[in-house]
Amino acid sequence: MTARAATAAATGRAVVLEEFGKPLSLRTFPLPGPPAGGMVVACGYGGVCGTDLHLCQGHLDIPVPLVLGHEGLGVVRELGAGTHRDAAGTPLAAGDTVMWASSISCGVCPPCRLHREPTLCERRRTYGVNRALADGPELSGAWADHIVLQPGTAVIKVSDGTDPLAAMSLACAGPTVAHALHERRPVRLGETVVVQGSGPVGLAAAAFAQLAGAAKVVIVGGPAGRL
Repeated sequence: MTARAATAAATGRAVVLEEFGKPLSLRTFPLPGPPAGGMVVACGYGGVCGTDLHLCQGHLDIPVPLVLGHEGLGVVRELGAGTHRDAAGTPLAAGDTVMWASSISCGVCPPCRLHREPTLCERRRTYGVNRALADGPELSGAWADHIVLQPGTAVIKVSDGTDPLAAMSLACAGPTVAHALHERRPVRLGETVVVQGSGPVGLAAAAFAQLAGAAKVVIVGGPAGRL
C-alpha cells in the first residue's frame, strides 16, 4: 500500500461541539490526504483559549457541529503538492514540528489590504471556530489527533529543542500581541509601557514590550501571583 493510500484509509479522532451548552463529544472521521499547498499534521498539543469557553456556551455566532481548537502544535504527517517551505522560508518535511496561524485571511478585502486588520477579513476562515463539519474536511481543529491545514495557512517550523509548552503559551496570545505592538502601535526604545491585565495576552504583551526595548513595563490588575 502506498503512503497516500494508507493516509486515505486512516481515520482521526476529534473533540466536537455538537450543541451549545452541552457536553462535547469524541468522534472519528476519515483522515484525507493533504490538499495541494497544505498539509496533514499530527496534533501533539491543542490549547484551551478563553474564547473556547465562550464558543461552547454559544456566546458567539458560529456554525455547529465543528471540531474545536484554534491553538495547536504538531508534527507534519504529509505535505501536499507544492508545499516545501514555511512562512519564513524554512524548508519543511514530514516529521518536522510546526505551529500554524489560526486563521486564513483573503488578503484583498479593505480590512486586509487597507487597514492591515486580518481579523476583520470579510472572508476569514478560522480553525476550530467557523469551519463547520459540513464544510469539510472534518478534521479542521486542533482538539484532534490530526488536522488538515488548508492552502494559505501560515505555518512556522518549530526549532529543535524548543519546549512545546512554552511555544503553546504564545499560540494565541503571541500573534495577538505581535499585531498590537508591531502593526498598530510599535514600542519605541526607552518608553514606559502600561499593560492592563495579567492574563496570557497581558503577560505576552509585557514580555514583547521588554524585548522591543521598553525601559519600564507596568502591569495593572490581575491576580497577585501573576504580577
